[in-house]
Amino acid sequence: MTETDRATRAAAYFGKLRDAHVAALWTIPGTLATEPTLDEVPYVWHADEIFPLLFEAVEIADLGEETDRRALNASNPNRVFGTSHNLVAGYQLVLPGETAPAHRHTPSAIRLLLQGSGHTTVDGEPVLMKRGDLVLTPPNTWHDHRHNGDVPMIWLDGLDVPFVRGQHAQFAEEYENGELQKLTKTEDASVHRYFAGLNPVDEAWTAQHSPLNKYPYDVARVALDTFHDAEGAPVTGSTLEYVNPLTGGHVIPTLASYLTLIPEGGRSVRERHTPSKVYCVLEGSGYSLIEGKRYDWAENDFFVVPSWHWYEHVAGSGDAVLFSLSDLPIYEPFGLLRRQIVEPAQDNA
Repeated sequence: MTETDRATRAAAYFGKLRDAHVAALWTIPGTLATEPTLDEVPYVWHADEIFPLLFEAVEIADLGEETDRRALNASNPNRVFGTSHNLVAGYQLVLPGETAPAHRHTPSAIRLLLQGSGHTTVDGEPVLMKRGDLVLTPPNTWHDHRHNGDVPMIWLDGLDVPFVRGQHAQFAEEYENGELQKLTKTEDASVHRYFAGLNPVDEAWTAQHSPLNKYPYDVARVALDTFHDAEGAPVTGSTLEYVNPLTGGHVIPTLASYLTLIPEGGRSVRERHTPSKVYCVLEGSGYSLIEGKRYDWAENDFFVVPSWHWYEHVAGSGDAVLFSLSDLPIYEPFGLLRRQIVEPAQDNA
């Protein structure tokens, strides 16, 4: 068979495959890739740039008229939607006197308050949010926002929408007549019930997510300092995970949340892992080296470390406290979690 005959026969063969809606495995790039394809890129969203855009949105989108949520989502430069392949993060603004009506949806969400104070109501429980507090709105929980204070309220939203969309499982529902939900519990009822380190003996909680609707920052910050000191104040920093107080597991089945302290001038381990992470700076300033490139950050900034990217954090003049949100729980049940670590002293890269 001549080369011309072979090419003609191959063209006819692949035409038959297309007509049959099948593909030859040996022609598909990446089917047996030895490492993940790195689709997303690292990026920092700076508060001093995005906060003014939030306030400019007040003139564009009236809360209650044009929209029920005044939020700016962070799209990875390599994606149409999503901060990473499984996560989307962004800032949300509620002005004094404003309310955002109740709804619920299958994607899970966390809120990390960065400025002001006010209430998010979760399944009838009014949750008072203060700076640094982590508030959960697990899947299919009713939630609305009410701001009775006098300082604009801004928080970081973090959701698993890209993952849920990818599973064709995104559903949403508005509350009755688009109103705020009825208050059926006392303020911070879940915190009073579960946050003392002692659990009710008659607890009948069966949901997969944490029964806590809020993790107060003032408590978490003290715990982080105490743990860091007890570990000998390592220059690589210390990290604690927010957990379900009944099981010790992740706060939400698809989302894990952490708080990290890196002491002044300290440098974290260099690592990479299959889950992606979104970091938000609660205190201090510094930079991260991601795949060898420097990304500077300061208070209220947030940034994404995509899947399987080498990274490390360096604190500047003062301790740095970083909140992080990860899609790690999605990887664990399927044996897809992989992590590599290089201690600073051993890092010759």
